[in-house]
Amino acid sequence: MASHSTLATVTDSVMLFADLPAQVTLPNGALLEVSALSQADSEALHAIELAAHSHPMSASLFEGNLQRYHAVGLKDQNGWIGFALISLVVGEAELLDFVVAPQQQGRGIGSAFLLWLIDELSDKAERFYLEVRASNEPAIQLYGNAGFVEMGIRENYYPAKNGREDAILMAMELLD
Repeated sequence: MASHSTLATVTDSVMLFADLPAQVTLPNGALLEVSALSQADSEALHAIELAAHSHPMSASLFEGNLQRYHAVGLKDQNGWIGFALISLVVGEAELLDFVVAPQQQGRGIGSAFLLWLIDELSDKAERFYLEVRASNEPAIQLYGNAGFVEMGIRENYYPAKNGREDAILMAMELLD
């Protein structure tokens, strides 16, 4: 199991996800590869972050998070198309960032990747948490379909175009 220190490394991500690289099967039968991420992947992944979020992380914060948290990426034959940053502390996992490149969305990729993450974490954590913008209906539906339930609201949590926006807190119990 991965170290619970504040600094995770690529080795920690490999330990958390012991069978990397792995494959995710899409609804159409196509296979995508899941791999541990490293600093060498930062530029390509940050480009996905910039394209997918209205208020993305800065490059330096993103690079720090790749070092600090468990980071796995999803790629097709052309390169990276998504990633997840996960914190795992004392039996609780938190999905800190979950991104599929905008041009790849709507094809079942996010759902397949999320279900893979849930399966991988089910023997490492008891609960899985996340926060999502209240306006992000597709993500809320994705998480709900995967079994996450709303646990509460963090008012004015996210920066928004015209001020602040609420975050919906969601969680699921992971049963091995």
